Amino acid sequence: MNPQRMRLFFPALLVLSGCGHAPPAQPRLARLYGAEALQKELGAIFKEPYCDTQTVDIIYATNRTPIGDPSNCDNTAFGIDSTERMSYGVCTINVPKRHKTGGFELAANPRADPHQYYRTISHAPLDENSLLERLRQRPGADILVFVHGFNVKFEEAVLRASQIAYDLKYQGPIILFSWPAGAEEGFLSSALVNRTYESNLANATKTVAPAAAFFKSLAGLNQTVHVMVHSMGHQVALRALAQAAQSPGPPFIGELMLNAPDIPLRDFQSLAPLVKKLANRITVYCSYNDNAIAASESYNKNRRMGGCERVPGVDMINVGDIDAPALGIGGLGHGYYASRPILTDIFQTLLGIPAQQRLFIRKSEPNSTEDYYLRP
Repeated sequence: MNPQRMRLFFPALLVLSGCGHAPPAQPRLARLYGAEALQKELGAIFKEPYCDTQTVDIIYATNRTPIGDPSNCDNTAFGIDSTERMSYGVCTINVPKRHKTGGFELAANPRADPHQYYRTISHAPLDENSLLERLRQRPGADILVFVHGFNVKFEEAVLRASQIAYDLKYQGPIILFSWPAGAEEGFLSSALVNRTYESNLANATKTVAPAAAFFKSLAGLNQTVHVMVHSMGHQVALRALAQAAQSPGPPFIGELMLNAPDIPLRDFQSLAPLVKKLANRITVYCSYNDNAIAASESYNKNRRMGGCERVPGVDMINVGDIDAPALGIGGLGHGYYASRPILTDIFQTLLGIPAQQRLFIRKSEPNSTEDYYLRP
């Protein structure tokens, strides 16, 4: 997905769809540039219409400890402990056309309806060099890196990445950077949230160095990289990008999209100037109603960025009016990043549209702790 090319054509996307045909009455851009030329350009941009069941390739990079056969692309492949050795590969996922936006449904039966259920189709192992070469084979294609959050195991991370790619109609390569998050097996261990939080946070800290090295490798491709992060994943991504920014080199991050950042406000304020050296724009989606962030603030005894606080040079968007409890962790209103309203705004963000010109955005009141509200 190339925002520079797409920005010009965005109004036409509201009436021209990769799943249908142009209406009889031509929109303004079609009149200006010619209907056939416009359709050709849109066809070149949206080569993958994502309007039917289809496979999505998720390239992964992880410092999770391998525990089994990675070809399964599930929790039997990689565990919740960290290792110094990175693993790479490509999981090809069947994404069903009848899945709910923001959700993913699995079936125990591998012969279950592929138009209703997700499943792994294939897996190809990679090393770092072959991963980078795979990306070089698509020059000009923007890359999207997804970094998941707290208590997310490998399979969920892969499926979430495929859901985001499909629902965003993303046209470029998708990379899942999966760090060792998750809880031990068993009801008792899963219930011990504080212990899981501590172990996940320790793993996030261990992941900063390998993540910084990976981002530096991506910077060498001379391609635009967009980064989408959720929850505790900011402890990995922001610190890694700040490390990467200390090496000389031009900006390579187009859109840095931060969702429910579980990172201390003061840390974000100190990291932001470094991260801005790499990114064209930083957008934060935050919420007053995020109970997981409230719990983190209570546990850590400090304010978290996910609770909303204006930072110069950052678009702070309060999504507290968007409630998606079914997508959250235990219904805490923490998982809104994969929902229809947020993905709609992210789609426009990737087009390069300024926040005040995007659909369903309104300015916040003076002296508020955010810049904008996303309307329900």
